[in-house]
Amino acid sequence: MNETLLQESGLSEAKERVPAAPWRRWSRAFDAHNLLTNTLFTSAIWMIYLANRGYSPLALGLFEMLFHVAKFVTEVPTGIFADLLGRRRSLMLYCVLSAADALCFLIPTVPMMILSFVLAGTAYAFLGGASEAILWNIAGHAEPENQAGRYSHLVSRMYLVGMIGEIVGTTTGGYLGNLLMILPFLMRALFALLGIIPLCFLPEQKIAQSERTSALRHLGKSIQVVWRSPALVGLLLISGLTTSCWQTIYFFYQLYLHGLGFSLSAIGLIVAASTATNFFFTATTPYVMRRISERWLVAICVGCELLGLALMSLPWAWLGLLGYLGFFQASVAVLSPAISTYINRRSPEAQRATVLSLQTGLFSAAMIVLFPLFGLGVTTIPYSTAYLWTLLALAAGVLCTLLLVLFLHKRRSAHDEEVQ
Repeated sequence: MNETLLQESGLSEAKERVPAAPWRRWSRAFDAHNLLTNTLFTSAIWMIYLANRGYSPLALGLFEMLFHVAKFVTEVPTGIFADLLGRRRSLMLYCVLSAADALCFLIPTVPMMILSFVLAGTAYAFLGGASEAILWNIAGHAEPENQAGRYSHLVSRMYLVGMIGEIVGTTTGGYLGNLLMILPFLMRALFALLGIIPLCFLPEQKIAQSERTSALRHLGKSIQVVWRSPALVGLLLISGLTTSCWQTIYFFYQLYLHGLGFSLSAIGLIVAASTATNFFFTATTPYVMRRISERWLVAICVGCELLGLALMSLPWAWLGLLGYLGFFQASVAVLSPAISTYINRRSPEAQRATVLSLQTGLFSAAMIVLFPLFGLGVTTIPYSTAYLWTLLALAAGVLCTLLLVLFLHKRRSAHDEEVQ
């Protein structure tokens, strides 16, 4: 489809320009794209694949750091690209770059790995806030009087459909790797390119030509939106901290299991099982959000992640498994769609993708530090000790975020009193 949703003036003005939206068809097309691009045949084996070719845990951590450096550098420019030039177009570029990234693994030399992780980081930056901005507008056309409520269902479904792809991908990726180690990477490239097809059935979303501004001015407006809202600052920082800790543990958990003697197939099944528990908790998120206030929901989820890390740092394997599959998975499974809803509700339409790109940019900034430190740590200390240090780092980051939000809120209140 070639429809263009002109969003700057708000949803009501967009509806005057666009006929009644076939939002169900758009939602199904988005789900198809999401399923194809999240069938990650390589997610449970790529670290093992490189480790078997002589790369140390520290080298793997540096590669992942490079991914997040590239993603961090390109997050804001790609967010501006999505707002000004098109969010659907941004997702198409994500698909192309993801396919190229997977094909680089066929020649696992250092230069090709550097290129691969740079391409992957840039690809995920194009995904950034574009996908959630598209969903927000679909939610507005589906239920304009309750856009946030409808969005919480759609974004939870986005995560659920993505996890179905991950479960299928991680399970079959291990078996494919046993047959021929490069097969998962070839399948990843193919499915990424197939993800372009459903995007052709989505409307393009961008600011109207007459209302477009320069990239720098657009960025300035986006930063002002964030800085004027202490709650938005806090949500962005909490999202970056919690998601980066979860992602780091998720990847290195593969090596932890491999060191215990598990086969590739078994690791694929265990990782798929963790995704299944994540699936369950994500499915409950819309119902949880209706019953627990925003402040308490964020606090409970952060507490669950800290508790999961605490259990994983203990010497008893069964408690560690409970911490990982239960509390640790539940924390981000509920928090990610919830925070996405809270941020979208506070973001102006014209700057939506850029504000959301700041969220993923902060996640990348945290990963740049955390991932190589964790990789360096597990080369000299036990995994249980590394989990404990991760817990302390997360707790310190959350405390600093709380103090910053309180300071900004107090300053904002003082400013409002002076204006009055």
